[in-house]
This record gives sequence, C-alpha cells and structure tokens, in this order.
Amino acid sequence: MIVKLKKGDILLLLIVLIAGISYFGLKLLYKDTGNKTVVISVNGKEYERVDMRNLSSEKLIHIELEEGRYIDIKADSKGAYVSDVVCPDKICQKTGVIDRVGQSIVCLPNKVQVFIEGNEKADVDGVSQ
Repeated sequence: MIVKLKKGDILLLLIVLIAGISYFGLKLLYKDTGNKTVVISVNGKEYERVDMRNLSSEKLIHIELEEGRYIDIKADSKGAYVSDVVCPDKICQKTGVIDRVGQSIVCLPNKVQVFIEGNEKADVDGVSQ
C-alpha cells in the first residue's frame, strides 16, 4: 500500500519538524542559564559556597580533617568533583563531576557533602517526584 502525501500533509510535517527542532535546540541552548552554587558542608555545617558563574578558572578547595585526613574538591564553571581524598574506599572520588542542580557527592567516612543548588529546575525522574 502506497501513501500519497498532499501539499497540506507535507506542510504539516514540516511545521511539526521545525517546531521539534526549535524546542530541543532552545532547550539545549538555554540549559545552564540558572544561578548555580557549589555548597560544601563538613560535619553538617556549611564550610564554603562557590558561585559557579564567577569562576573563570578551576578553584581548589582543600579541607583538612582530623587525624591527618583531607579532601580536595575542584570546582569551575562546568561543575565540581573530588580530586583527592584520604578515606578507605574513595567512593566520593569515583562519583565524578556533578554539574546539575540537585546532584551531590557524599564522603561518609569524612562526613563531607558537596552539592549544587540553584534556581533552575532539578532533573528528577518519575519515581522521585
């Protein structure tokens, strides 16, 4: 069975295609326009806040902890990650870069939490809403 497209069908398909491309293009283009701040807390108390928009280069935050332990966190305009840490399993270091509102890195042995907060809508799935 062969389907013949009329001028109206082609026009409708073009409009839908252009609208779809425009929607995803604008969404991609304006994705990171919100204010984002990297927040670091140690033992449940806020240690430092870093505004990601004002970072022109990578910033190293070195936190000395008790018993010779430490954690190094690097942040820039693209995100934040744990670059070095003294703890048994180094799961926080293996987490990688966080760059969206709502993401976090947690180092349980050192009681350090790094998360991004801001005014853009956090990405959540249907289960966590």
